[in-house]
Amino acid sequence: MDGVRFRPARREDARAVLAIKRAAIDGIDDSTYTDQQLSAWQPEQSAVSDFRRAIESDTFDILLAETDGELAGYGVLNTDDDRIDAVFVDPAYAGNGVASSLVRQFESRARMRAVAELTIVSSLNAKGFYESLQYWDFGRKTRQIDGVDIEFAIMRKQF
Repeated sequence: MDGVRFRPARREDARAVLAIKRAAIDGIDDSTYTDQQLSAWQPEQSAVSDFRRAIESDTFDILLAETDGELAGYGVLNTDDDRIDAVFVDPAYAGNGVASSLVRQFESRARMRAVAELTIVSSLNAKGFYESLQYWDFGRKTRQIDGVDIEFAIMRKQF
């Protein structure tokens, strides 16, 4: 497998970004979340317009990770709030360093902007992954999606 390469998301990438998120959520196979929670968390195909708006927004820095010429994952850095809003990897590429490479890219960009701390709202099943990258658990946040409560971990790293 080639190394991971990054590029900014373009408007026409919105469907691919949506597909990666759907595949990543569908690939969660532990008991952290119920089937009902995972189903609510899955974005509908109609969400492609939301992804296009995010890609075109100045608030979000959206990177696509490519390996072997294929899209393997994506991440979203909210530059207004110094927060990583998303890191999703296609399950076919899980465990190959794609997610950690995305996080390191965002950390580098944050350091260049002299950001003192980066926050991540992490799924509970990814908490250990972020801890391995020296993020610390600072509590929980519950988000309601389609009437279903889904709990996330607030993770922070100081530079």
